[in-house]
Amino acid sequence: MSGPVVWSGVRAVCFDMGGTLVRPEEVATTGQVAEVLGISLEEARALMGRRAKRRLVAPQDLAHELAAGFGRPALAVPLAKVLERARRRGEDPPLYPDVRDTLSALRQRGFSLYALTNALGSSVPDQEPEAFRRLLDGVFYSARTGAVKPEREAFAAVEHASQLRPDELLHVGDSVNADVHGAAAAGWHTVWLDRHHKAGPLMPAASTPCLRSLNALPLLLPVRATAGTITSEVAG
Repeated sequence: MSGPVVWSGVRAVCFDMGGTLVRPEEVATTGQVAEVLGISLEEARALMGRRAKRRLVAPQDLAHELAAGFGRPALAVPLAKVLERARRRGEDPPLYPDVRDTLSALRQRGFSLYALTNALGSSVPDQEPEAFRRLLDGVFYSARTGAVKPEREAFAAVEHASQLRPDELLHVGDSVNADVHGAAAAGWHTVWLDRHHKAGPLMPAASTPCLRSLNALPLLLPVRATAGTITSEVAG
């Protein structure tokens, strides 16, 4: 972060989940599915983005769909194991150490807090984990909204539920394309959370602050959220 940035009009902060709030596995679920199917990670991401991340589906049902789609029904069993494990992880997600204190501090200042994530429909828990119920006003899963970041409709779902304008919303995420570019295109303020010092061809604009942890996020925001009633609604 090069210097202090204060967005006086921000009334709500929205976070990506995996890599931002939640510590991911060494190999993400999509990567594990790619390994079982014997395809590249890019192919698996494209495959999941077409349907599996846009609707709720049971782990075993998705496993059978994927195995049948590749003409290899025997793969349904190992695929189900991967997807069921991801579902259990979604029910009790491991948060980064800086999450609870940062979100609690922002809540005390009066900000509404949300999460917006591209999630396999098989990984979405029936009930929100206790940590999210305590820390967030709503979690928006692509499998429930039908829209995948960086699509405009994904961010519109948060706007609709919060009843806030794009310029009143800040999105924080680790993906330059899905989180930073997607939110910026929607007219939101953006923060790139680069926990692992990434580098690549898709980099945020200079106007997007880069943080190494969430601890510095409160420094970017006013002491109190903009005056007015902040309406929040849990997605789902």
